[in-house]
This record gives sequence, structure tokens and C-alpha cells, in this order.
Amino acid sequence: MDAIIEPYTLHVPDELLADLKLRLEHTRYPQEFNLPAGQEWSYGTPVNEVRDLVDYWKTSFDWRKVEVELNTKLPQFTTVIDTGVAEHGSLKIHFAHRRSSRPNAIPLLFIHGWPGNFAECLKMVDELVEPADPKHPAFRVVSPCIPGYGFSDPPTAPGFGLRRTVDVFDKLMKRLGYSQYITQGGDWGSFVARGLALWHPESCRAILVNLFVVHPSLLIWHPIMLVKTILGSFGVPGGYSAEQMDGLKITEEFQKTGSAYSKIQAQRPQTLGFAMTDSPAGLLSWVREKYHAWTHNYPWTKDELLMFTMLYWIPGPAPSFRFYRENMEGQDGGKDWDAILKGWSSVPLGVSTFKGEICQFPDEWGCMLQPLKFVRRHDRGGHFAAWEVPELLLDDIREFTNIVLMKEPLFLGSMAPERTVA
Repeated sequence: MDAIIEPYTLHVPDELLADLKLRLEHTRYPQEFNLPAGQEWSYGTPVNEVRDLVDYWKTSFDWRKVEVELNTKLPQFTTVIDTGVAEHGSLKIHFAHRRSSRPNAIPLLFIHGWPGNFAECLKMVDELVEPADPKHPAFRVVSPCIPGYGFSDPPTAPGFGLRRTVDVFDKLMKRLGYSQYITQGGDWGSFVARGLALWHPESCRAILVNLFVVHPSLLIWHPIMLVKTILGSFGVPGGYSAEQMDGLKITEEFQKTGSAYSKIQAQRPQTLGFAMTDSPAGLLSWVREKYHAWTHNYPWTKDELLMFTMLYWIPGPAPSFRFYRENMEGQDGGKDWDAILKGWSSVPLGVSTFKGEICQFPDEWGCMLQPLKFVRRHDRGGHFAAWEVPELLLDDIREFTNIVLMKEPLFLGSMAPERTVA
């Protein structure tokens, strides 16, 4: 019974939407706080920003329209997967799965992060599965919700972090008939991708990430890179370029002034969960600040912001906060986190770095973790690259895939036929 794959139609009960509207009607706002021009976001999400969005949310936002678009463009399914761990049992995993008409289409596992969602591939998916130019590779796109995010079951006991997520997603791909596949991820998705390369290299044959993080302590074992980093910090010839050194400054600044949210979510996720589960305006404010700070001048529409927020409001956001706890504070999570930041894998790696990304490292540092086959820096786009600049990430996926296929000519022939829905 666990191997059954069932179609899933996204349809929120009317009662939930009515409850949401009632809560929005009774929103209590904090006092206005006047800040100098250009510093309106320096204390967090401005009151007038939330007020404007809440007014639109309760009067004009059409969630049913969103459901139609997601159900039409992203066929969705669920399947129950045994985690292999007694305390976690089996979890129902929700995922989108777009097939291609081309028989040699390549399985692509697309993994979101926080505060992202499975629908971030929406703007790319048509061109991924049925490229207008037949010279481009075609893909079979699988975009699951991390357990505890979206419509995947949340773990109900401690200890379900990156390693468990990696194992569940590998089982999902194999259940779909994909014995080998490529993975693309950002935010948590990039770390899940790294985990797949570490712990399932026989099936995850290549990863392309748009958030690349490596532990700087590895430079001890790579003296040439260490010297380049030191020279680059002083602007001396032979060091890394100013652009790449600026990336390290961006990373340092984020750690100093932009990472407090992760500490709260990692240390006291349940406390935060009460507030965000009860108040839609509070949740909106919490994630809206990230959609502002982590993008590169992206002109979010109100409908986009509220769709992203709804994908946390509907299931409740608390389990997504706990994911930080399991990975950053838990005993096993800390060990797995350390492996992902430091461990070597022979699986080919591609890194796409976008202008507004919150953490950026010198391109060459990727060689400390995996064989680095592709790097590209973009002068626009940010943390949500698939949504902000889908055309750029799409091109990177295609180019990286072509490089991988040149290195692994047997890749296509090794794939099993995909499963049909039971």
C-alpha cells in the first residue's frame, strides 16, 4: 500500500478561508514608527507594507485562482514513504511531477527552501519539460515539499533533519522509476542536494545549487586557495577578484545583521510557531521581510507575495521552523550539517551565484567539496532565483546538464521507465 502514488488536487476547505478572513479583519497592528527615507526596512517589515497587503488579502486576493493555476501547470501527487526510522514511521510526501513528451527527458529533482515552496519552479517548468528549441535538453521535473513544509506530512518527533529528508527524497525518485537523476536546489534545497551527492551518489548524478556554502576551515587543506583569499582581501594581484571578495563581505554582513531569524527558528521554533500559526499578519510580516531583503530589486506583486505566504499559512508554519532546530541544534542534525559543509563527494557540482544572494563564496572553493564542472555569476537575481530570474537559472540548468552528459554518456541509457500513477 505504501508504494501507491495518488493524484492530489489542491483545494483548501472553505472553512479555512473563512477563518483566515476573520483573522485578517481583526488584525491588530503595532504603532507606526517613523524612519528616515531609505531606512524604512531597517527595523523589519514596515507597518504600512503589512497593512496594505492585509487589506488586499482580505478584499481582493483570489486563492481559488491560485489553486487552478497550480493544479493546471503543476500536476501534483502524494505517496507514503517509510522513513526507515521507527520514531518517524511513514510520511505522506506531496510533490509536483511534470513529465515530458520526449523519451530521453532527464529526471530533475527541484528542491525548495525557506521561505520558498514547491511552486517556485512554476515559471520555468514549461521550458524545462517541453523546450521550444529542440536542441535544448528536456526534463521530467519532480518538485516535492520538504516534510513539514507545504502539503507533506510534518515529522512529529525530534531528529528529522537533512539526512532523513535526503533519504526520503531519494526513495521518492526511485519510486517514480528514476534510478538516476540531477538535482537543483536553493536555500535548504541546496543543502539537501549536497546531502544527496554525499549519501546517494549512485542515484543523484549531479547537483546544481544557487546557494553554495562551504566551511572556511577547509582552506587549511587547500593552501593555494587560502593564499588567493588572503591576497584578494588586500587587493593584491594573484588573489581572488574584487567581485568574489565582495561576496565574502556580503556573507559576513548577513551573518552579523541578517541571520537572527535562523537562531530563533533553530533554538525556540515552537515559541515562534504559536505566534505565526495564530496570526496571518504576523506570518506575513515574518516572511515578507525575507522576500524584500533576499531579492535583487525584484518587483513582487501582491498576488505573488500572498501566494507564497498562503503556502505556509494553510498547513501552518511551525514545522518549517523546527527544520532549523533539527539541522542546527540537534545532535544528529549537527553532525549531518557538518558533513554537508565539509564532506567530499565525487558527484559533479555546478554553482550559480546571483547578485542578491545572501551568502557568496569564491567560485573555486567549490572544488573543496566536489568536482566543480560549472560556475556562473549573474549581475541580477537573488535568493529566489527560480522565481526572480527564471530565464537565467533555466539557462544554467541546461548548460550544466549538457556538461554532465558529455562526461557521463551512459547517463540517459541508465534511467528506468517512470512509474505510472496507481
